[in-house]
Amino acid sequence: MTEKIKIMLSRPMKGKTREEIEKEEKEMANILFDRYEDNCEIISSIVENAEEKSELECFSESIFFMSMADVLAMGFGWENSRGCKLEHEIAKAYDVPVVYLENEVKE
Repeated sequence: MTEKIKIMLSRPMKGKTREEIEKEEKEMANILFDRYEDNCEIISSIVENAEEKSELECFSESIFFMSMADVLAMGFGWENSRGCKLEHEIAKAYDVPVVYLENEVKE
């Protein structure tokens, strides 16, 4: 049995409800399950109690999540989000492969 590919999801979350974020996450996960034939594990980047934390605290948690990932998946609108752009740059700097779903997931 081959080890599953661990994929972290990156997409804009600012100004969205938890329900909206979870819905987008599920849509992204379904696309990735199809693409990788269910041979992947999704690493959620939803920060618990984010409303009680600073943006920098939330971002630091997302980088921790990325440290566990084999691949970073970029969702719709990532290029308009400061956090997503930084996650993208960090992934590139540390040779974490990046896949782009922006044409497959719509708001």
